[in-house]
Amino acid sequence: MWLINTTSLALEFIEDPETCIYAILSHTWGDNEVSFQDMADVKRARKKQGFSKIQRTCQLALDRNIEYAWVDTCCIDKSSSAELTEAINSMFHWYKQSHICFVFLSDLLSIKYLYSCRWFTRGWTLQELIASEEIEFYDAGWNLVGTNDSLRGSLAEITGIDEEILNDSDMLQTVPVARRMSWASSRRTTRVEDLAYCLFGIFDVNLPLIYGEGQKAFLRLQEAIAQEKNDLSLFAWTCPGEEMLPLHRRRKFRGMLAESPAEFIECRGLQRISDPGIIPAEVTITNQGFKFSDMLAGGDGEYLLRLDCVARGHELAMGLANTIAIRLVRTAHGYVRHQFSRHTDENNSWLQKNVVSSLPIPKTISPAESQSIITRLRHRFSLHCITNNAPFFLEYNVQKAPLHLWDHATQSFITDGYEYFTGIIDIKVTVEIVKGLSYSLSQGTSKAATRLIIIFGLVSQSNIHYPSGKQLRPWAAIYTDDKYSRPLSQILAQEKTHGFPHVARKAREFVTSREGDTLGPQLPTRCRRSDAPLAPFTIDPFLEYVLSTELVETPDTSLCKILVQPSRDATMQDT
Repeated sequence: MWLINTTSLALEFIEDPETCIYAILSHTWGDNEVSFQDMADVKRARKKQGFSKIQRTCQLALDRNIEYAWVDTCCIDKSSSAELTEAINSMFHWYKQSHICFVFLSDLLSIKYLYSCRWFTRGWTLQELIASEEIEFYDAGWNLVGTNDSLRGSLAEITGIDEEILNDSDMLQTVPVARRMSWASSRRTTRVEDLAYCLFGIFDVNLPLIYGEGQKAFLRLQEAIAQEKNDLSLFAWTCPGEEMLPLHRRRKFRGMLAESPAEFIECRGLQRISDPGIIPAEVTITNQGFKFSDMLAGGDGEYLLRLDCVARGHELAMGLANTIAIRLVRTAHGYVRHQFSRHTDENNSWLQKNVVSSLPIPKTISPAESQSIITRLRHRFSLHCITNNAPFFLEYNVQKAPLHLWDHATQSFITDGYEYFTGIIDIKVTVEIVKGLSYSLSQGTSKAATRLIIIFGLVSQSNIHYPSGKQLRPWAAIYTDDKYSRPLSQILAQEKTHGFPHVARKAREFVTSREGDTLGPQLPTRCRRSDAPLAPFTIDPFLEYVLSTELVETPDTSLCKILVQPSRDATMQDT
């Protein structure tokens, strides 16, 4: 660590700074600052405008019999990437170990204007305020205006930092990550990367510097925090101003990570839930994104991931503490975040977890990727089995494939916009006849079963009105397990040995080979009961099952509803 000798004003290298006493300066940079190279010639350095700050700092230290001082403009050799990396990773510790910190407020003319000082808007000064144990504040004329003790209330009000943190930086680790991020939400740095680098000490993180990486620096910081700390408040950021962005930058979907500390501005009152009965979720980071060892609450077309923290803002006065969750939408291979405001509920009624969250959530999603997800989520299929009124009771045992594309929240298949998407629904229909009716079954049974197989999917058609030149259309066909459809049953049986993609391809080929090469409205929509059913009827109340489809179009969704019903009058129930 390079330190300034307060008597000679020359730089001296101290191997272990903890063996000496030094003062430190906190300030905002101005024009014509003194560099490390300038200090090789103190005479030349004196000619620079920034030297006056160095001289005054050394004089204040000397008045207290402090032998050394540290000033960031001239005590770091920024031409050495190794030294710069060490300095930035050590800076919080250096300020904490200093004997005293002098804060020079170059634009403060009167203490009543303290709140408007530029010093409170800069990124680097945040850790300097928190880390330093003893601070003296000086105005533009180097007049003492107060200390961190005398100004603590004002400092807390201006910065949003808790007074207990300003009093003892060792308490930092008790503050939720999102609330710490909120302290930097209105601060700025000259370099984009520094907005992340200046927070290393706040989160006790050490990372290499990569100037030129831009906003990736803040993403790396968040990843490092997630790996080191089990604090889901990291994901409590919001982006309410998304609709104000230019069209090419707007996103309907985002990943799990924020783009800057500014997105944590609404987290200033956030607190962790202290209930020991809540088992914290384990977070794993892979090249696919984040995975959580927790269940999601699913319903109404979306999923909710609870962050185990509460908002303490205006609700505090009313005695309310709202648990925070974020909204997720299923995609073909994971989840994405949408509606970038937080979800809260006073009664926690929505926290009935019913979906295993084994799928990943991407770290980030670009505007182009968001638009692609909108397109891929457009085409869906849902299933509705219709049951008959008395005197018959119908039970549908439904097996859906591919099961990993079944979206629990929307009760529909995700097709991912794949033009060769093929799905299979295998239904066992059990008919129970109410006693005392004229219908009878063979062997004296009161139940009979029929197997129905529905093959459905997408097919592309040329359409010059679509950007891709193609339009996706849904199709569906229904079969029963009779002698004509036995090959289909044999195809379905191959899933365990060959996998579903093979089965889907063969099932699609079966449909085209039987019905013709064109997949469309001419496909079979009726099927008669098998000639050798599982439990044959003597008198069969349902000789036929009917498939119908309904296409429901919205600006974002094209949902093909598949309806299955017996050939008698019926009422609809969703499975």
